[in-house]
Amino acid sequence: MPLHSGYADDTVTQLIQLAAQYHEVAAMWLYGSRSKGNHRVDSDYDVAVLFSSRIEDPLERRLRPELLALDWVKSLGLKEDQLSIVDVKIAPIPLAMNIISGTLLYCNDWDARLMAEKIIMSKAELDYHYHLKHFGT
Repeated sequence: MPLHSGYADDTVTQLIQLAAQYHEVAAMWLYGSRSKGNHRVDSDYDVAVLFSSRIEDPLERRLRPELLALDWVKSLGLKEDQLSIVDVKIAPIPLAMNIISGTLLYCNDWDARLMAEKIIMSKAELDYHYHLKHFGT
């Protein structure tokens, strides 16, 4: 279900439409400068995706968002460096926290999204407590 179909940016609207057409996308966030509203005209689109299925092979799992970005760049007529897509489940904790604090653009599986966000926040809390215990910061 699109959440921001009235977004002023045509590219974001098209990204939402692409996510809705791609059955493997359970949720999609916009993060970074475009989400914060402090982007420039030439800023790239930082997008994170929650996939509805897990790929066991580590290389294929790592390549899946990259290949999706290449497909979507072609569909949108963008340059390759104008769109980056990451898998929120394999993003480093600080990046994942930044992602889920961004703009949720699309979600067709609320339970999966909430579970993914809960796991990310739990990992961030564990990481915080580890550093507090061992380094005092």
